[in-house]
Amino acid sequence: MKSQEYIFNASFYTTPKYRAEWEVWLQDELFPFVKQLVPTIEEEVFEVFSDANQGMQVLSVQFRCSTGEELELIRQKTNPVFESFRRKFGERVTNFNSILSKIQ
Repeated sequence: MKSQEYIFNASFYTTPKYRAEWEVWLQDELFPFVKQLVPTIEEEVFEVFSDANQGMQVLSVQFRCSTGEELELIRQKTNPVFESFRRKFGERVTNFNSILSKIQ
């Protein structure tokens, strides 16, 4: 039986003015924290293009989880990192997190 595949997805809405600062946060804060939790985790960063972007840059950071346990660990333990992110950026860069579960 094929194992379930999950992605922890963190979506960010920003403008070109704050993108470089966001990228520094990503490399210095989020990636090292998640790698400490799950050393073998793979991450990818995508820009999302949509008619609904309304002049914002929408970025998707995805962590591919090998197990449901890895997913839950990331989901539960990253809360302080995202709280710190919200204090740092306020409304200049916004975020929401979601879980993707592969169905095919």
